[in-house]
Amino acid sequence: MKQNIDKFDNSNKAVTSTDILRIQSEGHAKRLTDYVVVEQPITIMIDKVGSFTVMATPSDIEALAIGFVYSEGLIESIDDVIAVSTKPQLPNVVGIEVNDPTHIAIQRNMIVASSCGMCGTRNIDKMLTQIPPCKESLKISSNMLIEIIENLRSRQQIFQATGGSHAAGIFDASGNIIAFAEDLGRHSALDKAIGKCLLGKISTKGLAVVLSGRISLEMVTKAAKAGIELIVAVSAPSSFAIEAAKQWNMTLCGFVRSDKLNVYTHLKRIRK
Repeated sequence: MKQNIDKFDNSNKAVTSTDILRIQSEGHAKRLTDYVVVEQPITIMIDKVGSFTVMATPSDIEALAIGFVYSEGLIESIDDVIAVSTKPQLPNVVGIEVNDPTHIAIQRNMIVASSCGMCGTRNIDKMLTQIPPCKESLKISSNMLIEIIENLRSRQQIFQATGGSHAAGIFDASGNIIAFAEDLGRHSALDKAIGKCLLGKISTKGLAVVLSGRISLEMVTKAAKAGIELIVAVSAPSSFAIEAAKQWNMTLCGFVRSDKLNVYTHLKRIRK
């Protein structure tokens, strides 16, 4: 299952052009060609189990599929996967074969919207107790967290073209971004980044993630399942995200700017 992470850089499928009428404040109007992020149904078919249809951007779809089934708890690790495949005649369908399909119980043909990352979760209270707290192996400087936000921005080619995508980057204590992904949905961008690590046989435990948007419960949950110890984002966390991060021993940093950042939980991982 080991694959090169660079293989999944296929953002050309993520952008399309459209004709628009631009009206200026003075009332002048002109026709232009603009670029928008692509949203399409991506079907994840788990052999002998069922399927999910995820509304997402059709790039890095194998990584999206693996990250999604991992985040949903349908697999425990990449070792549970026998094969993952796509077919040219079915460009937005990903097939996954798992070792033991009998222990997986999902609602067949579920559709997950691009704005929803926890539509498949049945019981949030149960989830909060089942995910173990993170370890404390990561130490990182506040200056590096500011630098990592700038690094993320420089990689966001889809956003630069369209203004309509989110990004996630998994990075280590030295600030090296190990896996990066963009998508229309925040949660799908994170699934793609986690999926790239899984496909590349790279452990995410003890690493950190940088996000282009806000930190919601769904984002904290996905990161916690992957053993990620720190989340840094350009925007705000929700109250539920903060409470979950406290319980799972995760550090949350938000509103990261060139001159400041907010630390909401577990300051111990941040070196000044």
